[in-house]
Amino acid sequence: MNKKFYLLEVDDEVISEHLVAIHSHKEAYQIAFYLNQTINAKFKRTPKDLENKAQKGSFTQFEWNDSNLDLECILFSNKDTLKQKLQASNSLILFELPFRNEVSLITKLNKVDFFIKSTNNQSIEIIERKLKKWSEISFIYRVTTEKIINQLNLIFD
Repeated sequence: MNKKFYLLEVDDEVISEHLVAIHSHKEAYQIAFYLNQTINAKFKRTPKDLENKAQKGSFTQFEWNDSNLDLECILFSNKDTLKQKLQASNSLILFELPFRNEVSLITKLNKVDFFIKSTNNQSIEIIERKLKKWSEISFIYRVTTEKIINQLNLIFD
């Protein structure tokens, strides 16, 4: 009895992802709108936000997909403010103020307000140049994947 073996060659293409950190007091939709206006990007809000189940945060996400250019860019926030009611431990409290807790999606870079992730280096360079010229951006820089301990944080599917 002869058994046939078929060997398939698979070219594992290493896809490098580029990550840009953005420090700004603006909201995510304002940054997406600015990029849509200045570089003709087409960032759209995704129907589902990113969630950090460990810290119970919800983070806004915008996507720009262009199949002609083989481009996928994601703009997502890194900070969320959770509001919780304080327990009435003291009956002498005059006002009920909510307790605010700020959580971040990527905890190692908790000072960063937004990230842009893409596999297309050319689009990242264009986005970086435009955002560096915008006066509403405090600081923008590339983040290497070595800085992030767990790269599973960057998988959004």
